Amino acid sequence: MTDDHTAMHSERDFIRQIQQQARRARPDIQLGIGDDAAVLIPADGRHLVAMSDALVEDVHFRRRYVPAEAIGHKALAVNLSDCAAMGATPRFGLVSLALPPDAQFMAEGILAGLLALADQVNVALVGGDTSASRHGLFIDVCLIGDVPPGRAVRRSGARAGDVVFVSGSLGAAAAALQAFERQRPLPDPDARNRLLFPEPRLALGQYLAEQRLATAMLDLSDGLSLDLARLCEASRVGVSLDALALPIATAAYTVADHPEAARQLALDGGEDYELLFTVPPERADTVAALSEAPAVGGVRLTRIGNITQDLELKLCFAGETQPLPIRGYDHFAGPGDITRETADNGV
Repeated sequence: MTDDHTAMHSERDFIRQIQQQARRARPDIQLGIGDDAAVLIPADGRHLVAMSDALVEDVHFRRRYVPAEAIGHKALAVNLSDCAAMGATPRFGLVSLALPPDAQFMAEGILAGLLALADQVNVALVGGDTSASRHGLFIDVCLIGDVPPGRAVRRSGARAGDVVFVSGSLGAAAAALQAFERQRPLPDPDARNRLLFPEPRLALGQYLAEQRLATAMLDLSDGLSLDLARLCEASRVGVSLDALALPIATAAYTVADHPEAARQLALDGGEDYELLFTVPPERADTVAALSEAPAVGGVRLTRIGNITQDLELKLCFAGETQPLPIRGYDHFAGPGDITRETADNGV
């Protein structure tokens, strides 16, 4: 890896380096990096699943507190989280990277972070693009996976009476971001990793799909309140959310000024990359019993509410019910309340 004061010699050298580090012999890759396009061999009898996510400097991260390796890791991780939400298995990745002159020294670190995670989940890097940039660092990953026919879990399958579950804990990444932005110490190192090096819940998503346990599912990227609204909108249902059941991360309480502020971080903070999913009521106990089991990756599973027939999103707290404010992050409106009609559909 180059040091912080050394730029890559040329784009050609960097591409050659990518080829050397990413090349692997696999029976499902007929032609990998080095030509105009990759030639891939899909697995017999499986459906392809494709997704893409971009990270933009000063929108998704700031270089002053995000190391190069974390940028590469997260660029792939956010796509893997989408893959997990479909119950799919990731196979191939393509990366496009644009670097301003003062960030060229980060290229090798970004690649190292991305490839380290790719190796963990057996994803082959098969192509992409590199470019100079005059407007900050930009990285986009396209991920291709597959799933057995009829097993992809969509957002639109929730039905009245279903139980709402969430994996892991909520608010740690938002707490870390708040601490970094305010240049305050972060006493919980796990919260730092939750923000910079998120762990996609692939094992959980695949298990729920294989066992046909989830009726609807998505990953939490823009905040529980907004992503839950998206699920309800796609399924044309409502929800009753239990505020006291939320698995709030310890870091949220540490950074927030009071318990209600910690709850808001869990509801609206975003970047948790946990899975939000619904389960038929007769199978809810089965799913609850899977909490922290090896089959689902050892992750905690928590019931947080119920799907309702009406279209209302309600938050229940200490015996009182109120409308659930939707305050997750919207890239065009920015942080703040948005209506269900303006919530996007996953782009």
